[in-house]
Amino acid sequence: MKTSFTILTLLITACVWGQGEKKQPDWTDTTFISVRLLDTIKDKKIVVIDIGQKAAIYLSAKSLKQEASKSSNDYNKKDISKIIGMLNKISTKNDTIVLDQFMKYLDYLVSDQLQQGNAIVFYKKQHAFAKEICHRLEKYGMYAHRFFYLPDKRPFFSTMEYSGIIEDGKYFSDPKELMNVAEKLRDLNKQ
Repeated sequence: MKTSFTILTLLITACVWGQGEKKQPDWTDTTFISVRLLDTIKDKKIVVIDIGQKAAIYLSAKSLKQEASKSSNDYNKKDISKIIGMLNKISTKNDTIVLDQFMKYLDYLVSDQLQQGNAIVFYKKQHAFAKEICHRLEKYGMYAHRFFYLPDKRPFFSTMEYSGIIEDGKYFSDPKELMNVAEKLRDLNKQ
């Protein structure tokens, strides 16, 4: 009995110590992270996401569905299932799936694909495909958005990654910060 208790105590202690602390993002780090993009998509089914006047994002339907399956959990399972179902339904009829409206969680899947370089981005102003893009996490009050930038550092895509950020006893966002992110998000679709 005493040996079992000692082993159980050691196991619990190892589990608690082994978890470690979750590293908080450094909100002051505004470094651009460069990502080399694909030259070609090796899939018969292509998903095209037209992002206003600046860019269009091309993704592998297979890779997007795999990312969706991998990121599915109890919280988002219903929405992820809708995305996969929609991709499956459209891909039976067409080789190219053009998405002109976003479904809940689709932006996170696109963000993951862009961060991994599993995409092709057509840069409309240059009438060419970008070889490289960059991204960074930007904090605005209680929210942090990941913005993706074209080679000339113009943002073309964004997703909110964090909300409810409380630091230094600030429980509310400065309205000026919220206006800044609202303006930046509004300008994503402009030339």
